[in-house]
Formats: sequence, C-alpha cells, structure tokens
Amino acid sequence: MKFGETLKRLRKQKDMTQEQLAEYLNISAQAVSRWETSLTLPDITVLPAIANIFDVSADVLLGIDIDAKEKRVQAILDKANEFSCKGYRNKSAEILRAGLKEFPNSYKIMRDLLHSIWALSQHSDKVYETPEEREKEVSELRCEVIKLGEKILAESTEDDCRHSAVQLLCYTYPVAGDPEKAEKLAEKMPTACLSRESLLRSIYTGDKKYRIYQDCIMSGLDNLFHDMQHNMTLDDGSKPYTTEELIIIYKKALAITEIMIEDGNYGLMNQRFAWAYIDIARFYAKLEDYANALETLKLAAGYSIRDCEYIPGKEYTSLLFRGKKFGEVYHNITENDSMYQLNEMKDSAFDPLRGHAEFIEIEERLKKYAAKREI
Repeated sequence: MKFGETLKRLRKQKDMTQEQLAEYLNISAQAVSRWETSLTLPDITVLPAIANIFDVSADVLLGIDIDAKEKRVQAILDKANEFSCKGYRNKSAEILRAGLKEFPNSYKIMRDLLHSIWALSQHSDKVYETPEEREKEVSELRCEVIKLGEKILAESTEDDCRHSAVQLLCYTYPVAGDPEKAEKLAEKMPTACLSRESLLRSIYTGDKKYRIYQDCIMSGLDNLFHDMQHNMTLDDGSKPYTTEELIIIYKKALAITEIMIEDGNYGLMNQRFAWAYIDIARFYAKLEDYANALETLKLAAGYSIRDCEYIPGKEYTSLLFRGKKFGEVYHNITENDSMYQLNEMKDSAFDPLRGHAEFIEIEERLKKYAAKREI
C-alpha cells in the first residue's frame, strides 16, 4: 500500500480531517492533501510525528508488511542456525551478514551474528596457512564482536539482544585488553537468585516445576563438569594442579556425572565424556604411562562413536532426568566426535604410541564413523 493511501486510511480511522492533521503537524492542509494523493511525500523528519499521532510504526506508514518482514527475518535466523548448530560458523556468519544488509536494524540478526562471530574467534572451520594468519583474523573478529555488541547496547531495547551483547562483550573485552569494561558490564547484571530459571522455579507448579528443576540440575551438572576441567594460570604464572592432579580432577567430574546419570544414557553429556577421556589419555601420555593412555583412548572412542547415534528427541531415563528430552546440541566443530578424536590423536604426545597395534586398532575403529556433520 502506498504512503498516501495508508495515511488517508489512518486519518479516517481516527475520524480526523486533513485540516486537523495539518494543525497537529504545523503545516498546510494542502500539503496533507498532496501526500494523500501521492503527489508528494513528507520530509523524513516528519515521519516520527505522524507515526505518534496514529500510534503506529514508521514501517506501517511506509507500507512495509510487518508480518512478511518478521517471517523473512526468522527464515534468515533459521537458515543460519541450521549451519551454526553443526559447527559451520563461517557459513552461518555469511548468511547473517547478508541478512543484516537486508534488514540493517534487525537486532535479532545482530544478536545471532554476534554469537557466530564470537564462536568463530574460538573455533573456525576455515583452514589457515599460518598461525599468524589465524591470529590476525581472531583479532579482527574480536573487534567486530565489540563493535556489534556496543551497537546493540546503545540502540536495542530488546532484553534478549542486550543480554547476549553483555555476555559476549564480557567474554571479549578481557582478551582484547580491556577487562575493566567487562567487569563494569558484569556488575550490572542480576545475581543468580534473580536468573530466569530461579524465578520460574518459584512461579511454576506441577509438571512445569518438575521440568524446570530438571533443567536447572542438568545445567548445573554441565557447568560443574566444564569448570572442574579448567587448569587456569595463577597470578605468578604457575598452574594450580599438576598433570597427575588433573587426571584425578577429570575423573572426579566423570564420576559425579555417572552418579547423576546412573544408567549410562548420557545424551548431550556423551561429548563431555569423549573429550574428557581424550584429555586424560593425553595427560597419561605426557607422564609416559602409555598403558593407561591406550586404555583411556579406547574409552574415549566408545563415547566418540555414540555421537553418530545421538537423537535430539530421545529422552533421558535416569532417576533425576527421567522424561527430559535430550534437546539440540550446538557444535563448535564441523566434524563429528570420531573425526575430532582422530585429529586429537595426531598430538605429538601420542607419538610413542603411533605404531602400537592397539593405537592403530582405535584409529581404524574411529575411521568407520568419522565424518563431517551433514548440512
């Protein structure tokens, strides 16, 4: 619908004359008449005032089909997500960048692009000729994260978009040399007791309350598993744990998970097990305990291969999580876990095992399942 036709329709719905509208806008009635007959268009600076008078958006005044726009934006988000959840972050970012050119003020597209760019700064599916080339691109990606995140915070009023911006800026500012900015942002966020999950637990009853408790326990377990495997650097440059101690800590994380999910139906935790066992095998290899390294690589392979059997709609069957759906898994890598393990086994720590019959047997077993994720 043309602007003039839209304006005329809105004016009549308000039971307003051209003269009354002209008076509101401090212009002549003839100017309004020319707009409605499409002889001229108002100056762009007048659009906000007209929109306020009729309580509509500028998109409505300009005849933009809001439903069609939202459907198109959602289609872009869905297509990008299809690639992103399988580890193809470069393709996802490409789709979202094109979408942002089409809808430059869509903060939902900005939000998802922000996540894709940040993920690319952590894991990229591109092949780089040199480490310096990779580091240069990472630096550029971090700058893009900061620019996009700050734009969202400055302009968007959508909570979800703003929270995503705060999260990824807090991740990026410190590695970009500005931890103070990250700290200031983080301090403005609510405490854990004011989180969505915490509040929903106090609101829900019956089935919904039961499911949100399951979600909270699973999220806590996943975070605990992840955090227990961090061997950060202390202020004096040292590490808090030795290689031997790391093996113990990793095994504690696995044992806790086995207690919580007692029947072995681990769902999305399968990858956590696979990657943890790969790391433990590497620790053993560095300690020259090759027998345990081989045994642990076998355990890792069992979980890596399960990646091919993962079904998002399947349910957990353990006591605590009974009836909870596995849900979708977002992958940071394009290869499945079998291919990932094969790549990790190229680590020089495993060189002394490379010709060993058991090592070769593990490789051959993994090769049967190794593949790129389908797109």
